[in-house]
Amino acid sequence: MQIDLGGKVKHLKALNEVSGGKWQAPKGRHGLAWPCLCLLLLLGCAPNGEPTITAGVDGCASCGMLIDKETEAAAFTVDRDVHTFCSPGCLLEGFERRRQAGEPMPEHLYFHDYAGGGLQRVEDVTFLVTEHLPTVMGWGILAFADAADAREHRRHDDELLVDWRTLRTLRGKVDRSVELVVTDEGLQPAVLELTKGELVDWIVRGEGLTEDVVLALRGYEELGEVAVPASGETVHVRLLASRPGDGFPIVRLSDGQVLGRVRVHGAHTSDEEEM
Repeated sequence: MQIDLGGKVKHLKALNEVSGGKWQAPKGRHGLAWPCLCLLLLLGCAPNGEPTITAGVDGCASCGMLIDKETEAAAFTVDRDVHTFCSPGCLLEGFERRRQAGEPMPEHLYFHDYAGGGLQRVEDVTFLVTEHLPTVMGWGILAFADAADAREHRRHDDELLVDWRTLRTLRGKVDRSVELVVTDEGLQPAVLELTKGELVDWIVRGEGLTEDVVLALRGYEELGEVAVPASGETVHVRLLASRPGDGFPIVRLSDGQVLGRVRVHGAHTSDEEEM
């Protein structure tokens, strides 16, 4: 395992320099605690096992900038290594880079509460996606431990409150684009083949439609309703293929008619992925 010591080791060196090179960890009944504390400092983790981020010391693993605002900082762990980031957007960029390169993925993701509540696990975070507030690196993404705080900071109709999966869908790096043509009779192609984990940009347009058509993908309700204009205007929709299945129906909402299907290939569980 490689550990980027960064500025953490400076704290230990400073103790040694001040003492003229004679500093040693205390012995006796507290002696065992000091090696553990030193190891935690080197790993960048707090005693509870969660990472720590120090403004002015830690840098961003994505853009290389020195972290100067702890309230927007983030981190993830990979095989016990701590990777720190200056913003949620830079963490997302690092996450997507690893995913597309086939590298080991993070075990845990952490985001600083913008309201001052410290580091939070991703499952406990609500993200505010905004173009109206100044943010580090201009990502326009802020994380909140309390959804009520996120709602309080939302002041404009075009600002969104989302979870991690939706944030990935909105701002993640697209793997590929697929074209989908909607007619009164059905879809072309009739079956879309996707792979679990892919972020796909659908390019949807109507052809020969007598009226606008509204579509929905059953089993992926987070996609929402997709309005396809009869004029032939192109619509872009992003889908994160997170759930495998042999046939998710694409239905026309006006009459419930199934026009096509989406098939997502991949393992249903982590145990299947390891086989």
